[in-house]
Amino acid sequence: MGDEMKEKETTPTEVQDDQEKKQQTENPDKEEVETQLQTADIKDAAAEPAKEKEDKSPKKSTINIGDLNFLSEVRSDLPETRPGDVLRVFYRVVEGGKERTQVFEGTVIAIKNKGIAKTITVRKTSFGIAVERIFPLNSKLVQKIEIKKHSRVRRAKLYYLRELKGKAARLKELR
Repeated sequence: MGDEMKEKETTPTEVQDDQEKKQQTENPDKEEVETQLQTADIKDAAAEPAKEKEDKSPKKSTINIGDLNFLSEVRSDLPETRPGDVLRVFYRVVEGGKERTQVFEGTVIAIKNKGIAKTITVRKTSFGIAVERIFPLNSKLVQKIEIKKHSRVRRAKLYYLRELKGKAARLKELR
């Protein structure tokens, strides 16, 4: 009888081990699932050619951000603009279901970015109120740009025109 009792008695650690084994069979651990996925990835990788393995690794780009003229989205139909130019920008405006072309005529006071992200800031005075608008040049909403005149300026950004009014805000025209 004493021997039978010893066999039937189990220690608390053995009970915990049995419970863990049951849980593992019912719900496999995350670690086991990860190892199974890794082995499956290794098998898939072995089946693929070596070139495709190299493509998955991140490559360092050697393209200069300013040299994006090779992209098809960069427009070549627009004229070269410079700060000080007086432009007429034909911009397509969609309001509700209707579409119309709005003309904005003013002086270019800033050109920012290069390539596909190039924008121009155009300033005009309308009924005594100055209005500035930023146009992304490569947007399909810009239909066309006409250059009315070129002015002689000595700065890349003409923000000083914001403080000037009337005749003081005039720029000398290039001929």
